[in-house]
Amino acid sequence: MNGTPRSDRIQIALFGRRNVGKSSLLNALTGQKVAVVSAVAGTTTDPVYKSMEVPSLGPVVLIDTPGLDDEGDLGRLRIAKAHEVLRKTDLALLVVTPEEPWGSVEEGLVAEFIKQDLAYLVVVNKSDRLGGTAEQAQNKIPAKAPVVKTSALTGEGI
Repeated sequence: MNGTPRSDRIQIALFGRRNVGKSSLLNALTGQKVAVVSAVAGTTTDPVYKSMEVPSLGPVVLIDTPGLDDEGDLGRLRIAKAHEVLRKTDLALLVVTPEEPWGSVEEGLVAEFIKQDLAYLVVVNKSDRLGGTAEQAQNKIPAKAPVVKTSALTGEGI
């Protein structure tokens, strides 16, 4: 695994708003505390990369990105870094939560994924807050989007 350069690995990036659990999801997927997790919006300021081996896929790089709804001058710089990651991504995970509305941030990301002919999944994180069903969250997501239900907290769907 260590012999495969990052550029030769499948690049899987997590995108979404601040505090939807992208960093927690990265930690759950890797089984390690790779990314700093906090309830403070905007904790992830730079992309976080983690190389690993995924059965049936092989060597991959998981990438946690800053929230795409960040604000202010620094927020715009963080968003720009996330868009740099998007340009080299092979599979995008658009992370949403049951509480967050499907809005212009998500619509813009999906439009960009389609424009780049990029494979993507919508990941409904924090699904433990739905009492075991994803119906409320899925009602906000376009019908054509492939959806996966997870909870970084409980490990459901990881």
